[in-house]
Amino acid sequence: MADDFPRDRPHFLLRNNGVREPYLRPKQIIAPPELPARERAAHAEALAQAIGQSLDAARQQMAARDAAIAVGTPGFYLEIQLPASERAGVDLLADRRQHMEVVAVREPEQPGDPLRASVFVPARAENYYLRKIEAYRTSHTQSGRPRHEPLVSRIDTVRLATARSLFTDEDRLFPQQANERVWWEVWLREGRRETFERVARALNITLRAHAVRFPEREVVLALSDAATLDRVIAHSDGSRASPGEGYACVFHGPWRR
Repeated sequence: MADDFPRDRPHFLLRNNGVREPYLRPKQIIAPPELPARERAAHAEALAQAIGQSLDAARQQMAARDAAIAVGTPGFYLEIQLPASERAGVDLLADRRQHMEVVAVREPEQPGDPLRASVFVPARAENYYLRKIEAYRTSHTQSGRPRHEPLVSRIDTVRLATARSLFTDEDRLFPQQANERVWWEVWLREGRRETFERVARALNITLRAHAVRFPEREVVLALSDAATLDRVIAHSDGSRASPGEGYACVFHGPWRR
């Protein structure tokens, strides 16, 4: 900045007017927030039952995959409910080593509503959460707390996900009839559009030619019903492990003409 530049712009950072001070660590103890209070054995039992039922449904879903539609690594989506206050638990749901990924988070719409996160689980990692729950129920950390407590105690329940689980707009906007055809925003991972278009043709989903591109995402408009979108996610691969495979997507809208 020139020395004769007008000094009437307070939002500019001026030179030679700062004071250097050493960093001082705050004296107060910053304690992590308390975890939800759970009756350990009962909570572990309830979660194990919910996940067991979800896995039974997921195995049936994977067995019914149509080879003409399915792409990528076989797997399924789980919708996991957490208390609205336990957002930190969302980051614990994924595991990169297992290629498990949180693909959508639905915010609570009313006080008391849960936070809902949808997670893609490869078939090879189907027992991941059951192992965590069993360790939570039977073993302890060195400090005496239940193992995996930050994850398991934050989970309210689990179910097999549907297209509604990956719908992140207000719940009232979701079509009430499963066969009602409306326009949806479909957010695709970068590089997955060609694969999604092939699947859309197989399922008679109409796509607009124009797409909007963002870093790592591409948005297309698709004319479909919710039942068909259920088939889309039943045959999709949310894993990042194999470039060029899968078309993990999130739905917005619908947009009625």
